[in-house]
Amino acid sequence: MKIKKMFAAGMLAVCLMTGCANPMVAIYDNDIKIASNTNSYNLNNYEQTAEDGHFTASVEKMEGMDTIWVFDAEEDKSLDITYTINVFSGKMKLVLINPKGDVSIIAECDTEMSEPVQSTLNVESGNNRIKIVAGENTKFDIEISIQEGEFKELG
Repeated sequence: MKIKKMFAAGMLAVCLMTGCANPMVAIYDNDIKIASNTNSYNLNNYEQTAEDGHFTASVEKMEGMDTIWVFDAEEDKSLDITYTINVFSGKMKLVLINPKGDVSIIAECDTEMSEPVQSTLNVESGNNRIKIVAGENTKFDIEISIQEGEFKELG
């Protein structure tokens, strides 16, 4: 009888520990999940705009991932991208997913940027996407400009 009680207590402890885990946090380092066509996130208290090749957002708390830009390229090409990311807590990254499902990091940070970054985004023929991927309790501001493609709102 004592063994059964110990086993039950052990199983209860395991269930409680795994049941309390935050699945959104596990996405951060999982390129297979990031490359999927789905979005999965916890998102609280945010303001944003997405129009005319420009996206801005101020997010009080995000965990997980969400697609913010899509571009169906007729051919391989290079696009100019300018961005500023300020992370006040947690960590986040901006990733490009090519039509084959390969994930490449555009930017990854856990602090404030002092200056906007200008770089080149190499897109391939087909559907290209950019996602914001956020770790646990991430608070951030982001501003991105790309003159082609379509920005989507968070949420």
